[in-house]
Amino acid sequence: MSFFCKNQSTKESKCIIRRVSAKRQQAIADREAELLVLAEQLVGEEGFANFTMDKLTNNSSYSKGTIYNHFNSKEDLISALCIKSLQKELCLFMHAATFEGNSREKCLAVLYAYQKHAFENPTLFMCVLSAKTPAVMEKSSPERLEKQEELTKEVTQFCDGLFSDAIEDGSLVLRTGVELNSLVFAIWAMSFGTNALMVSAGAVESISRLDNRFAQLNNINLLLDGMGWHPLSDQCDYRQTWARIENQLFTNNPATL
Repeated sequence: MSFFCKNQSTKESKCIIRRVSAKRQQAIADREAELLVLAEQLVGEEGFANFTMDKLTNNSSYSKGTIYNHFNSKEDLISALCIKSLQKELCLFMHAATFEGNSREKCLAVLYAYQKHAFENPTLFMCVLSAKTPAVMEKSSPERLEKQEELTKEVTQFCDGLFSDAIEDGSLVLRTGVELNSLVFAIWAMSFGTNALMVSAGAVESISRLDNRFAQLNNINLLLDGMGWHPLSDQCDYRQTWARIENQLFTNNPATL
């Protein structure tokens, strides 16, 4: 066989190996995605405390060994659900950032997207908090912890950008002694807490008496007004903005992964 034929044969063999490897990797990724959907459903039904890997095995078509090839523990699986949640959040946030409006209205669009995620994916939404507990982090794989950290930084940087844009255009002025990271944490803490309560404790009297459509918006306006982010809520009809966000970005135009 000539050198050319040998070289051509070697290239074809490598090409076949790459295709087979790509198909195998895709099959593994598809199986893991299927297991995460099932795990999300079971955690939603059973709760984090009652969920077990045995229950996942019993409800899936895969062996325990196959499942453990994907997740080394229940805690590692919760970390994987956290990663899925953060990925969905980022996708929704980037979609929300396309909303046409001033800097405060763009912030509202992102927070609307966050609420949408919480209400449509409550288990994933709460997984982000559960995955940060020491008990879960201690048993999660280093690779998943690294991916969590990477995505968390992306979310934080995205939110930093919303406030930086407002400072740059002059609609928000930092007060003496107040740093940007403090404002970002405040809006995240308020929004996470509001969403968590609305999702998990809606029957409580102090929550059930609220108008669900605008409970989040009212809290946002109280906080952003307190920060001095213009236009203030008595200068602009942000309920109209809230409705416009829904209609323009999320009605018959869902942002999904």
